[in-house]
Amino acid sequence: MAKRSLFWAALLLVGCGDFWGRKTDLSFIEVPQYDAALVAYVPLLPYWEGFEGPVDICIGYDELIYVADSVAGQVVCLDQAGRRLASYALPGVHAVAQDRRLDLLVAAPVDTVIGGQRYRLDALFRLRLQSPEGYGLAHATVVSRQVHPFYFKSTFALSDTLVRFRRIAVRGDNSYYVTRNGPDNDPLKFGGPDDAVLLFDSQDRWQEAIVVQTSTEVRTDFFQGVWGLVTPARPPQSPFVSQSPNFWVGLTAPGVALKVHAILRQEGEQGSFYTVSTAWQQGDTSLADGFLATPGRFLRPEGLALTGGARPYLLVADAGRDSVYVFTLSGLEGVYPPTGSGLRRPVKVSFGGTGSGPLQMRRPTALAHARQILYVVDSGNRRIMRLRLTTDF
Repeated sequence: MAKRSLFWAALLLVGCGDFWGRKTDLSFIEVPQYDAALVAYVPLLPYWEGFEGPVDICIGYDELIYVADSVAGQVVCLDQAGRRLASYALPGVHAVAQDRRLDLLVAAPVDTVIGGQRYRLDALFRLRLQSPEGYGLAHATVVSRQVHPFYFKSTFALSDTLVRFRRIAVRGDNSYYVTRNGPDNDPLKFGGPDDAVLLFDSQDRWQEAIVVQTSTEVRTDFFQGVWGLVTPARPPQSPFVSQSPNFWVGLTAPGVALKVHAILRQEGEQGSFYTVSTAWQQGDTSLADGFLATPGRFLRPEGLALTGGARPYLLVADAGRDSVYVFTLSGLEGVYPPTGSGLRRPVKVSFGGTGSGPLQMRRPTALAHARQILYVVDSGNRRIMRLRLTTDF
């Protein structure tokens, strides 16, 4: 009986096409065709509304979300579902970040009396969220305040009333960079021009105004109209948070052709120094449709963010073009195509345009990225947009 069964099985196999001698014809199987248009940022609706004038956002190391609402004069804390947990009154607040000790670093103006006259000067505040009563923004207290210009000099000029801190970005060791704008940009001025990137240590002590060494010269005035700022250090809290001192900046001065730069801190025989990265791929359309280093590409790159993962991306919010752009860290516009897609070039996923539609915005001023969700501060529409790549679902 067993021999008979084996005989019929062998006969069937041979009858289906010479069993050992001929390859199976697979032409009837359709090769999958991948549509690059299916890779895109899609809205996670509803967007978060109820703000009066949001200008900055950060995802904290406590994994809560903090929004600086300049018009309302509040720092607002939300959970990841968008529920408001608490707020802290700080009139005119316009920048917010959180260090790894879970303190908030914020920028806001403060009234100061100098020589019997009252002036409004910009200041950096440290808010401690931990108290004997509990943790959170509802328990916040100011433990440090650095008023411009007295963190680095004792003298005062009327032009100091026009100086503003724009963005704060924390490094892995809790020191932090601050971008600063103002009208007095004499490159020989003590403390550097008003337009500068400043370094503070973890105890809020001013260290330096960053001087950049280019291929041809050393410049104290490189950061013209500097605004957007981001470092590689990002939540979640872990031993693997980047300790890199490098950072990215966005420049807004009209005469600057290349407005987004990576600034690298390097060590030399005479100490550390900062250089401008030139390792951008540019112009070869066989590699991508667009490039970070294209002259005139941006108008006002006020918001920058980095994604996580093995292959991070740089995101740029251009308040002048009402758009958000996505680049690889080599400067190619787009995201890497999914494995097995057959595509070779990054897929362009930038979006925007002036308006209030789901993918439109009015003056996007800041970005944040966490858990594969992109947060856009749509300042003109007074909302926080939330989006996700289709390949991340």
